[in-house]
Amino acid sequence: MKKSMWRNLSLSFFLTPFIFVSAKSDAASSEDTLKVFDTHVEHVRTLPGSQFDYDSHDYYTSLLRLALSKTESEYGKAKLTFTKERLVQSRIMKELEGKGGIDVFWTVTSKERETTAIPVRVPLLNGIMGLRVSLVLEENLSNFTVLNKGNSLTEMVAGQGHDWPDYEILHSNGFLVLGTSTYDLLVELLKKERIDYFPRALNEAIVEQKALKNKGIVIEPNYVLYYPSYIFFFVSKAKPELASRIEKGLKIAVEDGSFLKLFKSYVDTEHLNNELDLANRTMLRLQNPLLSEETTALSTSFDAMRYLLSAYK
Repeated sequence: MKKSMWRNLSLSFFLTPFIFVSAKSDAASSEDTLKVFDTHVEHVRTLPGSQFDYDSHDYYTSLLRLALSKTESEYGKAKLTFTKERLVQSRIMKELEGKGGIDVFWTVTSKERETTAIPVRVPLLNGIMGLRVSLVLEENLSNFTVLNKGNSLTEMVAGQGHDWPDYEILHSNGFLVLGTSTYDLLVELLKKERIDYFPRALNEAIVEQKALKNKGIVIEPNYVLYYPSYIFFFVSKAKPELASRIEKGLKIAVEDGSFLKLFKSYVDTEHLNNELDLANRTMLRLQNPLLSEETTALSTSFDAMRYLLSAYK
């Protein structure tokens, strides 16, 4: 994953000329000057990364910085700041519902989430979040081969976060789903055979399987689940102007090609196709009852599978 190219200028250059005119101590003078210059910078609060985000945090924060930089002439300078606390998805949405500790985060959309916070309807992963292959224990691969002989994947137990939209999507389509609070607990449930498979987005599955290979976890080779699903930036209801700014910035980046360039630095579509052999998998197309009318309209104009299979032809 390429690191962000944006860097905030040091304030030391600006502080120096003012030191000699103040009767206060150097420390007090520097503090007051810093406050003056802080008023010219919009501080956009979001969450820190974790060991389980596998570079995705870098991608989304780079996109966010890109959007903010594209609108600097209209809105002024902006700087990302990170909280110390990490939150589960349900808590993140509560923080965004009012004047919480964060201003923006990225997550899979749903009707409920789009009423809780302000959605920026620009798909950050070009829709591939709804294409899913599964992490399974290598010793249990034969159980999935048997499915080709008449049994159903819905008779096995999938694992998902209990507050992820994917939990409800799978459940509403007749799948058995066990939910828990965190990613690492789902991995433990898989290792202990409390769940049979752990559906993940294509790009997630490849990097996670490599990290988990020494735990005997592999990617199931026969199936791909597909339902319309999108990751959006969600902005605090208290910050509608910030939502407008991010949407404008992302659309500018889409038009000038910088969005696609950043996306390709994070998601190698050709590699996904080669590694996962998507065209030769059995596709199970599911319904997503959680989409709003506005997002459903977006999904009808975009087929993520077609995009993936044609992107490098």
